[in-house]
Amino acid sequence: MAYNVFGNPITTKTLERMSEYIGKPITRKDRAKVALDMKNAENKDVNARQFVEQLKQRYGNGVATLCVIYNATGDPLTYITSHDYFGHIWYSPYPYQIENGQWGAFLHGKVAGAASGSNAAVVYRGMNQAGDDCDWMLAWSNPWNRIKFSCKAYTEIREADHFDNTVWGAISDKMERSGIHYKDVWNGCWSAASIGDNTTAVYEAIMTLDDVAKFAPNYETTG
Repeated sequence: MAYNVFGNPITTKTLERMSEYIGKPITRKDRAKVALDMKNAENKDVNARQFVEQLKQRYGNGVATLCVIYNATGDPLTYITSHDYFGHIWYSPYPYQIENGQWGAFLHGKVAGAASGSNAAVVYRGMNQAGDDCDWMLAWSNPWNRIKFSCKAYTEIREADHFDNTVWGAISDKMERSGIHYKDVWNGCWSAASIGDNTTAVYEAIMTLDDVAKFAPNYETTG
């Protein structure tokens, strides 16, 4: 397991050991539901948060975004691409693979010596409930100029390979119209993102299936 992912993977074998699933066929939706229910189990959320806080201590002063993202899609999520508007990933790379039931954690910071903030996006690929490949895009804006601008969170889900070099201008425009919370639903997939409004901002995102998320609190979407 990579050092910047947290929690034991929740797989079909995990559910086979649970009394409510013994002798039953186990689906992607079942694995996603258990992962969402166990989002904070065994202190894995705390461990992910502590990891990025320790990175920030090593990073020092300056605008930085402490990112923690959770996979409750029922299957592994794989890193596809990322895009920096301002700033860069620092020390710990984007997790290449986040298993179902795991948190991924990383820090994105401003460029040293530059009057700019932390503004970027990352894309992970997984599957919807029908088994089709889909890309979850997670984006954040943590500006250097706190007088004129505030933090923004954005997320969008589309078909595989949608997020290429042609879309990033449009994504930036959409993010600037967003707020500190945003949710999206597309083709049976669901994601939610939020960010604190300070120079050391925590960005949190959850990726799951729409049929699972709709039974969770605060389901309403803004996308």
